[in-house]
Amino acid sequence: MRYIPNTAERSSADLLRTSSGRHYTKVAEERHKSLSGQIPRTYAVRAKNSPMLKPAISQKKKPKLRILVIRYVIIGQEFYAESELRQLAALARRGHEVTVLMPTSPGAQMTLPSVCSFKLETVLLRKNTPVLSLIFFELRTVWKALRSAGRYDCLIFDSLSILAFFPYLLFRRLWSRYPVLLLRVATNPVETGGRLRSLALLFIYTLSIRCAGILFDKIFFITPMLGRLYSNQLHLSESRIAVWPSSVDLGCFYPKSMAEVERLRAELGLTDRLGVLYHGALSRARGIRETVEAFKMLKEEGVKATLVLLGYGPLREELRTLVRSNLLEDVVKIPEAAATLSEVVDYISACDAEIVPMPDHPWWRYQCFIKVLESLAMNKLLIVSDIPANRWIIGDAPVAFYLKGTSSREIARGIREFFEIRDKLDPSLGSQIVASRFSADKIAETLENQILASLGIRR
Repeated sequence: MRYIPNTAERSSADLLRTSSGRHYTKVAEERHKSLSGQIPRTYAVRAKNSPMLKPAISQKKKPKLRILVIRYVIIGQEFYAESELRQLAALARRGHEVTVLMPTSPGAQMTLPSVCSFKLETVLLRKNTPVLSLIFFELRTVWKALRSAGRYDCLIFDSLSILAFFPYLLFRRLWSRYPVLLLRVATNPVETGGRLRSLALLFIYTLSIRCAGILFDKIFFITPMLGRLYSNQLHLSESRIAVWPSSVDLGCFYPKSMAEVERLRAELGLTDRLGVLYHGALSRARGIRETVEAFKMLKEEGVKATLVLLGYGPLREELRTLVRSNLLEDVVKIPEAAATLSEVVDYISACDAEIVPMPDHPWWRYQCFIKVLESLAMNKLLIVSDIPANRWIIGDAPVAFYLKGTSSREIARGIREFFEIRDKLDPSLGSQIVASRFSADKIAETLENQILASLGIRR
């Protein structure tokens, strides 16, 4: 899978062009080197006393940045992979050249916005095995990236991709403070495959953050709470910590009328029932099994509500068996095909509310759930667990009902109470929350400013 623009962008050196001359200021020379790697003979910025310097300063043009992003999120297996790419495409729309290296699974499909300065290069993983796939991706990525790493102004890594590059980055830092190095910690380490793998993943995360604390300009955490947690545990400097939350492309997720998805509602049996959606990974410790058991109780009580589980993961077949064995096919729907992003939009539109029953567990406590943001952007009501992650996004805005707990009985009780108070909630506030804090364009602007500040260039 390859997404490559077919038109060239203007060179970043053009943004510093003035008239010809023979004298340079040292500051201008260093800045130009950081952006383009060299100073062409025909360009010059005159010395401080020259009047030719004033027009160059007064223009205050934003320099075009070259950014390389290396991210171990498998396209085709992770729902949020496309959302991550749309966020980076928003950064490219601001006039920068953004190249992304990511793994992909066979047959993965994606629809990305057309941005000529955005390039996606993928590494195909024919079979996903937790350790070997990561090693294979690292080897392929190191080979690809090191051939051109010197031309970039900024390198962005995640916690799983930094270690293979650390020797190179350490050597480069000995003689140059460029490029800008950023680490994004998008989650606490989540591993449901066993205690040994969980400990190994935690070790990799901790080691990556410690390494970044030595060399990197900024470490971005997905929420301020997660940043404070690691800052206290690993004694990180507060000046290195910043927040880079999840985001939503408002050009893709926006409110739609029920009439547009009337056919899908009929297929799901939601014509005269409350449709409650969960979309995302189907794995343990997410409160999903407890939610299915809650809908069994609601069915016995005659509550007209249907649960739609949209996603894939290791728990999928177990959930299908649970539904069949308890004769819940009429109240719990698990669509056959894994949905694309456009299908996710349709399912959110077709349902009346989204449920996010994540328990108060270290994995989820300080997250920034994309599913919450996507539903808010489409003006859907939410039924969520009362944990810091959801409170940070929603606060006390009347767009969500907070569950008292995440056991089966507490979820069932919460849905019954939601039935009674949902008319008092105002779903239209959801899109305002996202637009003001979590839109892809707003996050891209914040990231751009952080990179420019690290380069010592102010807008």
